[in-house]
Amino acid sequence: VGKEFATGEDASLYAGTPPLEALKLLIGEASSRKGDKLHIMLSDVKRAYFHAAAQRELYVEMPREDPDWAPDTVGRLNLALYGTRDAAVNWQETLSGHLVGLGFIRSVAFPCLFAHPTRDMLTLVHGDDYVTSGKSADLDWLQAELEKSYEIRSMRVGPRAEKQGNVLNRILQFNGTEWSFEADPRHAEL
Repeated sequence: VGKEFATGEDASLYAGTPPLEALKLLIGEASSRKGDKLHIMLSDVKRAYFHAAAQRELYVEMPREDPDWAPDTVGRLNLALYGTRDAAVNWQETLSGHLVGLGFIRSVAFPCLFAHPTRDMLTLVHGDDYVTSGKSADLDWLQAELEKSYEIRSMRVGPRAEKQGNVLNRILQFNGTEWSFEADPRHAEL
């Protein structure tokens, strides 16, 4: 983890976050398509920022645990590092390029929302968390494509799948006929 200090505001260093309405859109899509039996897949990319190339020339002090450590040595970052100001936007551009390369179209209104026109999927990305509504076979395809590039952990909520999952500090539930979501009570306690 790096530790970069803010030296002033710079809008180019910040990644967008999706509004709650985007999550409601995905849940609404899944709930309105009774005949198609849509699922919602929740995926988490492990160590996401390390998949994004550094876009600025940044140097960090080398940790003593590094085998090449020497006093007063620094290392130039090749990849984004947690704690640097532009790591989130670098990751967002990396994941966006990946999804567009898979055939998704990025929303103009919500840059964290993607639609796949031929596979009939909606994907919302918040940081390293993907939330996707779609048919089971299409979700299988997306999960396999994500696993080719990233180490991910995924689960599905919906028919013949899990009945509950956590997404963006909310509990998403499917009771067999209806979808719902509510604030996670543990989040309020914390």
